[in-house]
Amino acid sequence: MTTPVDRTRPRRSHQKPWNSAALLLALASILLLVLAVFSVDNRPSTTGDYLELTSVPPSSRHLNRGMGDLLNRGRLPSHRELQLDRKQFNDAPMKISVGIYAMNNYGIDPEVPSFESTGYMWFKWGDELQQYLQKTGLEIWKVMTPVNLLDIPQSADTVLVPTGTDKPIKMKDGKWYQTVAYKGKFYIDRKDFRLHPFTRLSLPIMMEADDILLSYANLRIVPDLQGSGIGQYIDSNTGWVNLGWSMAEYKHHYDTDFGFGEGASDYSQLVFDVKYASGPWSAFWKILVPLAIVMAMVVGATKMDPEQWEVRLTMPVTVLLTLVFLQQSQDSGMPRLPYLTFLDEVYVVSYSLTLGSFLLMLWGCRRYYSALKIEDPIAQERALYRLDKADDYWPAAVILAGMISVTICWFT
Repeated sequence: MTTPVDRTRPRRSHQKPWNSAALLLALASILLLVLAVFSVDNRPSTTGDYLELTSVPPSSRHLNRGMGDLLNRGRLPSHRELQLDRKQFNDAPMKISVGIYAMNNYGIDPEVPSFESTGYMWFKWGDELQQYLQKTGLEIWKVMTPVNLLDIPQSADTVLVPTGTDKPIKMKDGKWYQTVAYKGKFYIDRKDFRLHPFTRLSLPIMMEADDILLSYANLRIVPDLQGSGIGQYIDSNTGWVNLGWSMAEYKHHYDTDFGFGEGASDYSQLVFDVKYASGPWSAFWKILVPLAIVMAMVVGATKMDPEQWEVRLTMPVTVLLTLVFLQQSQDSGMPRLPYLTFLDEVYVVSYSLTLGSFLLMLWGCRRYYSALKIEDPIAQERALYRLDKADDYWPAAVILAGMISVTICWFT
């Protein structure tokens, strides 16, 4: 004869202890997050501008040219092709040297994507190009055009404004010279948000001859690396960290002859890039920390007593709704992408763990009330013990699964 179960006897303590495995894995995950932030720690680059106190000698001057970090815009030429390109460069009848000094970049809009920029440009060219300009009645600041300007042709004639005289001057070395100020809204042609919120952008200004006769074989653009650069306010009010700049000439191949009847056309193009990146610590505190706090609710949900089944069941639902609102707010301002970013994959992992937590709560509630119906006190205690062990293993399982999944997301 079985002994009746005493419903009034006290069961185990409602407060469940934290197991050491979960605590160790939580510390390990925090350490990995900190190491990940340090691995993408983008330090701002100093510009060539500086303030000099005239009453005492300056202590130092900070110069950064950043020439090594060129944006990959195509296949690198082989050694033989490079020799051939040099020959073509020497055989080109006309050459023009172009320098760009960007004073300020602002209005960075990843959704378009676009940015606004102001600064100065200057051109140096020889008598051959000057004779061509005089013969065709053109001005150099109307021929050399930023091809990634968004509002062409509405503002193409006004984005470059000559400083001083409208006519070029002839320098002592026999070269013709003219300086212009520029202001416009430019398109960002290279972007990659795969590591968002740790994003990098390259803001380009692409200069090219807007004349069908000034092809790659007839006109070559020479970048003025010595004089070009970025100004003191290049990263003012952008919300991004300035990483430096680069400048190079590219061959721009058009898959059209523009109706000229000579097949596809190639043109010399100058690309001036200013590199930017999002602040890693800002992304960590504003995006990853709130997400981690929300997911901590999933980890700690099983530490509530099974008798409070209503709260245990609603906890994953609350976390799910919070995740949806967090993702929507953190994706605002981002363009529509054909791929998942790192943050998107982290949210997929969070959704999966939240769903697993909800299923565990459902299973735990059913098993708990089934255990209460067992009349044998020893069998009942054994069933309740198994539920307690499942609750104890869940935090460690969530943290371990999250660590492995997020690591895979980062490297893939």
